[in-house]
Amino acid sequence: MKTKIFFFFLVFSFSAMFSFASSKSHAGIGSSLSYSLSTSQHSFVSFTARSDLSPWVVFFNAHFNQSVMTVFADNWFINESLSSQLDYFVLWGISGGIRFEDEKRELATGCRFGAGVDFFCLNRRLEFFAQTVWNPYFGVKKIDKDCSLIFRPVNFPCSAGIRMWF
Repeated sequence: MKTKIFFFFLVFSFSAMFSFASSKSHAGIGSSLSYSLSTSQHSFVSFTARSDLSPWVVFFNAHFNQSVMTVFADNWFINESLSSQLDYFVLWGISGGIRFEDEKRELATGCRFGAGVDFFCLNRRLEFFAQTVWNPYFGVKKIDKDCSLIFRPVNFPCSAGIRMWF
């Protein structure tokens, strides 16, 4: 399963890189490590993509030691410079996730509100970023033959990562 997730990230990153290489825009592609302060899936690694043409930032996540995959789409509605290399941003977004283990299935979605900073170096070709987000979510889960609803109002994923800009 982890091989399939890795292959998905690899194909997406190459397709995104080549599509932006043919245009005059720039794309930032990278990864991050995240830790959620309040859910059962505490640690996860993310693939992230960002374009200078859009306020949207996308994260594809794979959780350590679990068959869980989540997707985040964040709109940086405030993205301002503090200095020539340091920016801050405020975001809102959406999330969706799926768990697919032998006896357990989950499907959840939620909203996201957060803020962060990003630091650029090497002529704005390398970006380091950190963010924290409030991400309440709801969904359904099925364990064996029992179905139930999920509602987690307390979920705070914190991420730190790096993007290369092409």
